[in-house]
Amino acid sequence: MKQFTILVIFLFSFVLSGCGTQGNLDKTDVLSRASAAVESLNSYSIEMNMDFNLMEIDNTLVATGDITHNPDTMYLDMKMGMPGMTMDFETYVHEDEAYMSMFGDWIKMSPEEMGVTDFDQLTKEQMDKLVQFSDQFEMTEENNMYVLTLSGQGDEYSVLIEDLVQSSMGNLPDDAMDEFVQSIKVNHLDLEIHIDKKTFMQMAQIINTDIEIVEEGTTTPMHLEGRYDISNINEIEPIEIPADVRENAVEDFGEGSFGEEMSIEEIQEKVDFSIPQVTQIPEGYSLTQSIYDESMEMIMLNYDKDFENGFMLSVFPSEGEDAEMPYDEAMDGETVIINGNEAIFYDMEMFYGLTWEQNGLFIDFSGGGPDINKEMFLEIAESIK
Repeated sequence: MKQFTILVIFLFSFVLSGCGTQGNLDKTDVLSRASAAVESLNSYSIEMNMDFNLMEIDNTLVATGDITHNPDTMYLDMKMGMPGMTMDFETYVHEDEAYMSMFGDWIKMSPEEMGVTDFDQLTKEQMDKLVQFSDQFEMTEENNMYVLTLSGQGDEYSVLIEDLVQSSMGNLPDDAMDEFVQSIKVNHLDLEIHIDKKTFMQMAQIINTDIEIVEEGTTTPMHLEGRYDISNINEIEPIEIPADVRENAVEDFGEGSFGEEMSIEEIQEKVDFSIPQVTQIPEGYSLTQSIYDESMEMIMLNYDKDFENGFMLSVFPSEGEDAEMPYDEAMDGETVIINGNEAIFYDMEMFYGLTWEQNGLFIDFSGGGPDINKEMFLEIAESIK
């Protein structure tokens, strides 16, 4: 979910708009007029394509949708991909309520849990931050656009991307959030902004950045490349959340929406198949959590050694008309044999994944860490009985 929330808040952090007069303007004039004009933005459409690498794992996000203000409302259709898996999401956000589709079901949560709290304020704040760096931008003109580019490195640029990184942390207290923002180190940033000459609306933004998050002696690298295109400025009709979404959404996100924690014995009483388990748990590891999602008949077992080392076993029935392994067959993987069954193995450097079918069940086994190598991971998988 963190990766998901990272990607949702970023949509709002860099959308700028405005209106102004014709004439010879320098880069400070253009950014200042766009900043002043952003408050007139009532609605727009967005199209986003993003590639990012977090903890040496490549991820992609493609999203399209609409945003309207007064009241603040959003609809997005998204596809998130990572090695061995793709997931489709739809989201609605309206004032103090938010809805997200997952595996065919709608889940209700608060905007804060999704990482979206104030569309207008975030947009205005981000534009003002860009104005502060106006002397470091270079500006050219292409057809009907002002094109402003910035390239640099240094911690002073963290203010330009802090909204993106903050969203990954959810609802931290203000003092903790301030400390977290200070931990961001910007190793490189390329930023390109396209602003319409006539309306001073921002129509596109392109970002390429390498950052590090340094906390308590631990450094987490992140690389991000993304492009955002804006259209239909102030032309979108007010977004209405469909009645069936509100009526059918699961309540109390975080308290059973993705399953209920219970013992394996309790789960076994609820399912009509024998639950596969890791029978040879490595020294230092233990079963730390077992969850059952009744709506999908999915079982999730977490085995951990410490914060960095662990693995998860997910199991659900492969029989029935709607049974389908939610993984992208186009993703590169290696075919291996696990317990006599053909499986697809994904090697993502310090993180591994396996998917296969056995005895009428889909099995997904994933995990990693400094102490887990490929040989060890495959040996653990072979012990799943």
